[in-house]
Parts: sequence; C-alpha cells; structure tokens
Amino acid sequence: VNGNANFKDVEEKLKQLNKPAVKTIQSEDGDIIDCVDIYKQPAFDHPALKNHVIQMKPSFDLKDEKLSSKNEPAELAVFQTWQRSGSCPEGTVPIRRIRREDLLRAKSVQQFGRKPHEAVLNSSTTIEHKDGQLPSINTTAVALPIIVNRSAATLVTLGYNYIGAKGIFNIWNPNVEAQDEYTTAQIWLKAGPGDNFESIEAGWTKDSYKTTGCFDMTCSGFVQTSSQHVLGGSIGPVSTEFGKQYYLRLGIY
Repeated sequence: VNGNANFKDVEEKLKQLNKPAVKTIQSEDGDIIDCVDIYKQPAFDHPALKNHVIQMKPSFDLKDEKLSSKNEPAELAVFQTWQRSGSCPEGTVPIRRIRREDLLRAKSVQQFGRKPHEAVLNSSTTIEHKDGQLPSINTTAVALPIIVNRSAATLVTLGYNYIGAKGIFNIWNPNVEAQDEYTTAQIWLKAGPGDNFESIEAGWTKDSYKTTGCFDMTCSGFVQTSSQHVLGGSIGPVSTEFGKQYYLRLGIY
C-alpha cells in the first residue's frame, strides 16, 4: 500500500463502491462487470435519494430529430467489450468493479474517481487568434478558459433555453505517453463565466471540479437505468485511417 492510503481505508472504500452482484461477468479486456439490483446501485448512498423511485424514461416527449442522411455516417456496429462475455438480467444495472489496484493508483482514497481541478488561467487572460480577434457569435465575444498543457478543437454555441445536445463521435484509440495524460471527445454543457462554472459532461460538477464531480459511478447520486451499457467500459471496434469508420451517438437531454 502506498503512503497515501492505508489498508483499512482501501477496504472500506471498496466495500462502499462495489455493491453485491446478482450476476458477475468477466470481460475479455480484464474488467469485471457486476450486475447489481437497480435499487442497490451506488446512487442510493446519496441521502437525497432515500426512498427515490426511479423514473425509467422522461416525462416529456422528446422527438428524435434525425440528422439529414447527407451528413450522416454509415452505421457500423459498435459494442462494449464486456457484452461479448454475457449480459445483465432485467432489473439490474452493469457496474464496472473497482479493484484494490485501482484505488492504490489514486492520489488518495478520498480523491479516487474525482476529476482533478484543472490549471486554468484566469478569465481576464486574452486569447490571441489568427485574425487577432476573440472568437465571437453574433458579435458577442466568447470567454473560453485557457487550459494549461491542453490541445483542443472545439465547436461552441451560445444561447438560452437549451433542452440538451447530441453528437456523433468517431471512435479512435490515440496513444498517450504519461500516466496523467488523457484524450477525450465529449459534449460539454457549461454555465458560468471563465474558471467559475457549473458543467454537465455526461455528469455534474458545481464548482469547477474543486470539491465535486466524479467519473462513472464513483460518486453517489448518478442513477443508472440501462441494463445494457456500463459506465467506464471499453468500446470497439476503433476506426482506422483510410479504413472503416466507427461512430457512437451520444446525447444529453
């Protein structure tokens, strides 16, 4: 055990994170998937969800707006690796089991699964663009936080009364060199100025990741409803240059 975690803390955290399984699936990628009773999932550790009744679908009618076929990529089957080894019964949700070695890689047991607060330069920093102007929409300047040591390509839209966002993501498997490096493709819904914001990134954080926000199921509160998709599970196949292209559709509403 490293200097930041003792055995007792690790075992208690594992017990808290990993709920009793109705069925367990050993995935070929090394993951262990536990099929957990939908009402015994980690979400219900949150005091605000005591006696909560899960609503399995929205109470409003969300019409599925099809993208025009002209711009829509051809569909190729995408799956999560664990699905080749089994499926979870109805009434359960698949949860990726957290193992001792996962916890020991974290800076601390308490910080496990949390998104680190990113080094963001202050909001008054000027972003220089090729034409010398800040990016703008309808002549309104867009204040984008500058992330240190990050390269990003973004498409930004500003407005009011959004009901959500959706996108089609091409699946790649880029290389990263260091342990603290990562790549991401995401829909990011953000409210608030510069480095003091609320955001939904298929999850929720209220204070720029300072004390809130987790990946997958490592914080209580997020309610999983699907028995077919596991948060944090690997997906495939991946696209190849000049070869087949694989896409995943994601939406937050």
